[in-house]
Amino acid sequence: MPDLPRSEYPRPDCVRAQWLCLNGPWRFAFDDAHRGLREQWYNRSEPFEHVITVPFAYQTPLSGINVQDHHPVAWYKRDLTIPQEWGGKRILLHFGAVDYKATVWVNGQFVGEHEGGYVPFYFDITDYLASNGNEVTVRVEDDVRFNQPRGKQSARKESWACWYTPVTGIWQSVWLEPVAQTHLTQLHMVPDIDTETLTVHYWLSELPENLSLELIASAEGREIIKQIVPVPPRFVRWSDIKPLQRGHCTLVIPQPQYWSPESPFLYDLTIRVKVAGEVVDEVGTYFGMRKVHAERGQVFLNNRAYYQRLVLDQGYWEEGLYTAPTHEAIRQDVEQTKAMGFNGARKHQKIEDPYYYYYADKLGLLVWSEMPACYEYDEEGAERLRREWIQAVKRDRNHPCIIAWTPLNESWGVDQLQRRKQTQIISYMLELYHLTKSLDPTRLVISNDGWQHALTDLLTIHEYTQDPTDLKRRLEAFSQNPHAAVFSHGVYTLLQEFPYNGAPILVTEFGGTRVEAQGSKGWGYGDAVSDYDAWVERIGRLVAAVTSRPDIVGYCYTQLTDVKQEVNGLLTAEHAPKVDPEKLKAAFVGR
Repeated sequence: MPDLPRSEYPRPDCVRAQWLCLNGPWRFAFDDAHRGLREQWYNRSEPFEHVITVPFAYQTPLSGINVQDHHPVAWYKRDLTIPQEWGGKRILLHFGAVDYKATVWVNGQFVGEHEGGYVPFYFDITDYLASNGNEVTVRVEDDVRFNQPRGKQSARKESWACWYTPVTGIWQSVWLEPVAQTHLTQLHMVPDIDTETLTVHYWLSELPENLSLELIASAEGREIIKQIVPVPPRFVRWSDIKPLQRGHCTLVIPQPQYWSPESPFLYDLTIRVKVAGEVVDEVGTYFGMRKVHAERGQVFLNNRAYYQRLVLDQGYWEEGLYTAPTHEAIRQDVEQTKAMGFNGARKHQKIEDPYYYYYADKLGLLVWSEMPACYEYDEEGAERLRREWIQAVKRDRNHPCIIAWTPLNESWGVDQLQRRKQTQIISYMLELYHLTKSLDPTRLVISNDGWQHALTDLLTIHEYTQDPTDLKRRLEAFSQNPHAAVFSHGVYTLLQEFPYNGAPILVTEFGGTRVEAQGSKGWGYGDAVSDYDAWVERIGRLVAAVTSRPDIVGYCYTQLTDVKQEVNGLLTAEHAPKVDPEKLKAAFVGR
């Protein structure tokens, strides 16, 4: 597996010992004429004229195809060899992310389909496997629809403004995993530093007799607690036919060490599923003891007021677009973010590779998670976004690094709100807020990052003036009237129907400054500066304009890297520093 691209275990926060990487060369074909289903390409091999390197989208150099023309349908195919030692196990076929709709066949038999371009899915393929060679086929549909969660993927023929090359098809790892008939299917860990406990919610594939869980929490190799939890059949009052396949238990974590960006302490957790005392499934994970809440206009981390210095990060790579070439490159991004003085990142319009959150957990970086947007509102798009957002929150809610959820940004996907009041759209915004809270009540939820907030835990501002004095003036005017349209985009920060409730205020997009030395091909916000010394100076003055205000409790600077035609990053498009990171740290943190 070391010779395969992205050959590391794809799910670093929930690890099983046995698995098989399916990255590397797959047979590949475009299907612009939509012939594949009619001609049953899942039963044939001859139409597959290309070879693509998974997990890179066909639009990328690393895929080996590297064409940017729009192709609404593409097909993948490869052989499967199941290790003999997996005999007797259920075989799960996992996909980290496939944009946008995937249909899967094994040996010509339909297995299932999944819609949603940013979240994982899997199928149990055991009953479709043959004893003498196997084949998997994937059909991907990624049409140009304004009511599909696209994020920053352009729906035009070319990249434009702040929309970039689309990503179609498999863009995260594919792998096989053997499991017992009885195994864990989902975990949700909820730390509570006030009670010094960790509540573990678990879901199981089935509930046989004599079932129990063994949970072992450890810190730096030292066992903290070991607990055996019997799992007897439990029924709800409405039915006595099938027992619940879920439950929860609580572990006491005495005198816990807290997780924070300054001290990212993590506990290891091993969970073993036992039937009649025999271990049938074992998963290794980790957790952080930390708490986030907001009150009195402040954000608190572990019950202390915490000032957030974030950078906007879109997670693009020149050679792989959404897909980092290696997991070490993701780690380097987190390290460089911290080296420039930031204690967090706002992941913008992208549900990230699991390794980003893993390294943010390990190295200590706060993360705001944001749902990629549709372009305008309609019921179909709202349903698509809602369904995928649920999956994203459930995938990532165990990461201690994530402290805020953002289902909407700048009214993208509710664009009609810019033109007139719409009760239906406001109800949808409120629904997303409460839906997110229902999935995870322990974190903050931003209603609509940047402007036109409804009910929100944080009130966030976007302003790209390049004049620090002008920025100060606009922030002062906002403090006098949170409902006034005082910023250069001319949009209300807080919808008129919603009174200001004392939510903490942060400037979550500003800066975005370009240097003339980068040439005229790219763009940044406002007028460019002449050289990199002037660039650092302007950044420092803009930051000072924000940090000088006591009513502002955090900021997010735009942005970490150059992306395609946008050249306003702190790093180049190749993720290399433009200046000494210490100079930028002085601008963002102060000397």
